[in-house]
Amino acid sequence: MNEKVLIVENLAKRFGNVQALSGISFECRRGELFGLLGPNGAGKTTTIRSICSIVKPDAGIIHVDGVTVSKNPLEALKRMAVVLEEGSLYDRLTSEENMILFAEFHGLKKDVIKERVGQIAETLGLNEYLKRQFKELSKGNRQKVLLGQALVVDPPLLILDEPTAGLDVPTQKSIRDLLQKIKKDRTILYSTHIMSEAEELCDRLAIIDHGRIVAQGTVKEICRQAAVKDLEQAFLKLVGKNV
Repeated sequence: MNEKVLIVENLAKRFGNVQALSGISFECRRGELFGLLGPNGAGKTTTIRSICSIVKPDAGIIHVDGVTVSKNPLEALKRMAVVLEEGSLYDRLTSEENMILFAEFHGLKKDVIKERVGQIAETLGLNEYLKRQFKELSKGNRQKVLLGQALVVDPPLLILDEPTAGLDVPTQKSIRDLLQKIKKDRTILYSTHIMSEAEELCDRLAIIDHGRIVAQGTVKEICRQAAVKDLEQAFLKLVGKNV
């Protein structure tokens, strides 16, 4: 549990006159779900996009499963799977074809792919949607396929950026229930602005606001740091705004 799969050190990024990230530092240990909790625009997505090499940070170092992202981004990308907030797949391919294609990109063998797609579809409740084109699916089922695509390759690090954003309440709960089921023995970086999700799912978390981490640790540790009784009170005290 103490092995560090993701290390982020002093990450900084500026867009024009906006300092998006200022000295972001945290780590994800093997087998834990680590949350980034903050209001919209706090810097969560910029942090994730920096880890994925979509955004080049101005300063800082990122290591993924022992690989330094800035020195070997392609090797680092092989060690992670990412579900972005506005993620999409090939509309005209079926759910099954999208998952198979992604697994092939990661170099998995056909027999392994077939077995994993079957297992993941069963876990996520996607069996009846495997032969349907991605464009035909509801937003909730699209999100499940995106998650399934990431799980099929079973990477050292799974990154989920606001995976329940824009979903109705029952579908949000369905996604949370799935994450409770799959998070065992996986390392997950999870960003959200929904406090109840962070409290329910995260082993540890960092509260981020205006590009800075204002607190991190377990929910109990953060509450103790803020001298309050619950995460909502801690968040409001540390950030000063609602989510």
